[in-house]
Amino acid sequence: MIRGPLCRPLLARPPQILKRHKFTGRTKPAERPKTSLPRTPARTRFAPSPTGYVHIGSLRTALYNYLLAKATGGQFLLRVEDTDQSRIVPDAERRLYEDLRWAGLSWDEGPDVGGKYGPYKQSKRLKLYTEHAEQLIEKGLAYRCFCTPEELDQMRALSIQEGKQAIYNGTCSHIAPDVAAHRAANGEPHCVRFKCGQQPIVNDLVYGYYKKPTVEDDFIIIKQDGYPTYHFANVVDDHLMEITHVIRGAEWLVSTPRHVALYEAFGWEMPLFAHVGLLVNEERQKLSKRHGDVDIASWRERGILPSTLLNYVMLLGWSMGRGVKGQQEVMDLDEMVKRFHLGFTRGDITVNNKHEYLQKAHVKRLAQKKGPAYVSQILLPVIVSRVQRYEDARVAEPEEPEDVKSEELTSEPAPASVVNSKIVAELGGLVPLAEAEETDDENVTVSGEYLDQVLQLDIQNYKDAESYVSRNRFLIWQVPESLYRSSLQEEMVGVERIFAEVVPESSLEDDVEELEDEDEDGVEEGGVRGEHRQTQRVSELTATLRDILDDIGELQWNKSGIEVAILPFLRSIYAVPKPTESNPGRQEPQLWGYHLLRWIVAASRPGPALIPSLTVLGREETMRRVEEAYEIAKSEEDKEAKSEA
Repeated sequence: MIRGPLCRPLLARPPQILKRHKFTGRTKPAERPKTSLPRTPARTRFAPSPTGYVHIGSLRTALYNYLLAKATGGQFLLRVEDTDQSRIVPDAERRLYEDLRWAGLSWDEGPDVGGKYGPYKQSKRLKLYTEHAEQLIEKGLAYRCFCTPEELDQMRALSIQEGKQAIYNGTCSHIAPDVAAHRAANGEPHCVRFKCGQQPIVNDLVYGYYKKPTVEDDFIIIKQDGYPTYHFANVVDDHLMEITHVIRGAEWLVSTPRHVALYEAFGWEMPLFAHVGLLVNEERQKLSKRHGDVDIASWRERGILPSTLLNYVMLLGWSMGRGVKGQQEVMDLDEMVKRFHLGFTRGDITVNNKHEYLQKAHVKRLAQKKGPAYVSQILLPVIVSRVQRYEDARVAEPEEPEDVKSEELTSEPAPASVVNSKIVAELGGLVPLAEAEETDDENVTVSGEYLDQVLQLDIQNYKDAESYVSRNRFLIWQVPESLYRSSLQEEMVGVERIFAEVVPESSLEDDVEELEDEDEDGVEEGGVRGEHRQTQRVSELTATLRDILDDIGELQWNKSGIEVAILPFLRSIYAVPKPTESNPGRQEPQLWGYHLLRWIVAASRPGPALIPSLTVLGREETMRRVEEAYEIAKSEEDKEAKSEA
């Protein structure tokens, strides 16, 4: 506190304006938290507004309501709340149905399936709202308000100036009902306000008892255009449709006292409310477009499985209990129904990257249960679209680096419309098998049938469409000459010399097992097994491999046939690393045969298993790559020899 000559009275401050995603008020735990499911069938609903697309927050709301209904043998309703006509997005309602069905949710009653409590679009229920507003007027619990926007602005400004709560002062509440009705009949613009003036208490299943710190003003229930406000239509519809439970985001808790007041005014039984925590990013901010979670379509276009997304959003604010994690959290929709309860988390929920773990787990489960072909069938449309974008970017005029956003340079997930310029720069022409035959769609130049084979080959490592393109790009596109040369130079930087040993007789089965234990990059350390060492150049080794592969016939060009032919040779190639400052002594030779093969197949870039990759590429493309790799290695060695001379 400042005293003396500097002391001055504080200016009146307006009361805090509450945002939808924040609320203030007093809460206290309920006497007995209700986390167990009700014993009677629950009727729940998902009531989106077609003013935007379904995002993960609204999908989570729909999922929780769906699970409660199905877990109790009840009904799940879909209701379109389209009373805000000025903000409706033209295709939002169509996308609503598409996105929910893609995610795997269905509804028992709704605008497109009907039901005995319809219609299920609020714009077709206006007569019902008018009738119920008249009931409140007749009871003296509502009145017509004829105040103009200018008059309301003056009231608000005066209240702020006086340091009072900026609420409606009830000017029109003193107009006699018959006079108000006559003025309305004469066409005088007006709205209908509900007489509130109280502080209703909400009994919430998550937050307990909640009471706003301020008195509710006489809020509008019917707007001047004849449409109801959200609060009024929501209450009337929930009652008439016999909704028993309302699960929604915590941002609506601050509005719920109005709903309670309306239920009490009509004398209706209230549904049970459960407000779940708001989804925020790591900066504790409400999710936005920059977070990459604008709508469900963005997840679909990234190649996320529907079961993965449902599993992911379910765990954002709901838990199976202490000590449950990992594989125990991986659930399909049926398992979610069986395990669901009403134990939600209080407070904001920070989104995480658990969808990456869940994606891999769901892909593995589906592949084991229904086969890789089933998973590929779900993902193939997204894969074809993603690969086509990269092919279009490859053949198009190159863009300026600063105009292209690379996913590797940002922490945000790349939108489906953006391609990684670094990957595009490394792509040669399409592999002949990856070129589409003549189709009805002239914009599709990649073969879905071939991409299906590539996807099934590496399905166990599938994360999303973008990582698929990166990991498998050299099964789809050829390796450009410049990349062959630069990657060979990178390989040889740390190599002092390469030699082939004379391999003693050993079991091929042991060789196969060791190859299958090889890590993702084809690197395996180990000592030299043979006694005889012969220094060789990369071109010589490549030529030997070419001759071995050339002896494999078309009928034998399969995994086992290729393994029998090339494994002994690959396991005979070793490289001696160059001494380093940290390790200047004699270096132990390291197995290098798989490095050679990965350089030939994919310019040393990490990717799927090598020998299965050869079977997908086919004999012709493999031999073309080996021949090109030989010529490049030979020219690089000749260039080095000339420079030394």
